[in-house]
Amino acid sequence: MRRLNILGALLLLFVTGSSVAQQKISPDRWRFQSVNSVGILEGQTGSAFQIQTVNGVCYQSWYAGVGLGLDYYRFRTIPLFMDIRKEFGKSSNKLFVYLDGGISFAWVTDDQKMPYNFEHFSNGFYDDMGIGYKALLGKKNALQISLGYTYKQLTDTYSSIFYYNALPPVYPPQKLNYSLNRLSIKLGWSF
Repeated sequence: MRRLNILGALLLLFVTGSSVAQQKISPDRWRFQSVNSVGILEGQTGSAFQIQTVNGVCYQSWYAGVGLGLDYYRFRTIPLFMDIRKEFGKSSNKLFVYLDGGISFAWVTDDQKMPYNFEHFSNGFYDDMGIGYKALLGKKNALQISLGYTYKQLTDTYSSIFYYNALPPVYPPQKLNYSLNRLSIKLGWSF
């Protein structure tokens, strides 16, 4: 009897899951979407790696979400941002534009700091904007490639230490403002 109940429950789940899977997703419905990407940042100080995940909702050709990433350009940071996208075209493969804005949280490594200094990095502004192409793979998965311009800002407040006669005098604090402009190429997968 117990086996029949388990088999009946599994059969019910299978039939229900199959009928839900057969439903066509309407573009006029709100739906969840996750966009996960890796990329290269290129600027005046060289190349660096980036990774991002953006999770949000779609409605028709619009998408809005919240993103989090790792940005290794010049100084390691964690961007936290809002993402807005607009898709164009009637086919399943579409062009899109995107705009991101938020905060770049400083998470600087010891190797990126100046020697013989007391340093404190302050968080700054982050933005990213660009264009891309989305190629549908199946009903819900898509491959995305994008090209954009991105900017991050950080402030480094530091005091230098100079050892003279075994006394470490500390110089008054100095500030360096970093405004980092980069090109971004990202390859992503959305579902």
